Amino acid sequence: MRVHVFLDFDGTISVNDIGDELISTFGSFEPLHRLLLDRQITVAEYYRRAAASFTHDALPETVSAFALTQHLDPGIGPLVEWCRANNVPVTVVSDGFDVYIQPLLTEAGVIDEVAIHSNHLRYEGGSWIPSFPAASESCSCFCASCKRNVVLSRIADDDVVVYVGDGLSDTCAVRFADVVFAKGTLAASCREEGIPHHTYRSLTEVLIILQRRHAENDFPRRRQAVLARKRAFESE
Repeated sequence: MRVHVFLDFDGTISVNDIGDELISTFGSFEPLHRLLLDRQITVAEYYRRAAASFTHDALPETVSAFALTQHLDPGIGPLVEWCRANNVPVTVVSDGFDVYIQPLLTEAGVIDEVAIHSNHLRYEGGSWIPSFPAASESCSCFCASCKRNVVLSRIADDDVVVYVGDGLSDTCAVRFADVVFAKGTLAASCREEGIPHHTYRSLTEVLIILQRRHAENDFPRRRQAVLARKRAFESE
């Protein structure tokens, strides 16, 4: 058995939702975001329209400079270091974009200690083009890239899945997790669905709980999550 930690990025590793900040800074956040929340457009369509709305000053260098003004939860470094020391793999699963995730994790000094699965945003011919490498037609989650499929692709049958998140894009993936840390919209969804979870405010709190559970060897596999993973594997 191996414990594997999966971390959302926007609003979990980062203090704010940087994807929203990026679109608000360089493009048209509304009314596109309202159309998304009202389920009138998909997440992928929202990102395509938002990227198409970016102004001419959204150059690669200005987007990079913007990214480095954003802040991460100060607990990310200690959490990743503890996971490394205890042979616990860490995977970042984000429905945001590599253009800010990679430079910020590099700045935090953890880029070499984590696997990153996110959407891509490329500057080509004067335009920004999003792409979604983990998109899935087999899942109806509120994502452009399916976090559930990333989780399933990185675990063995007897692994314990620890998932840390905060928003709508995490609500599908936590159904397949054994230990869940949730805040914000995700915590509300977990309560509605009866998914056991730790509430948290910072990654420091997540680390303290993981350290305690590790010391007590308290990582039971959640029966509903195991069955959900089994069904998902069989349907693929």
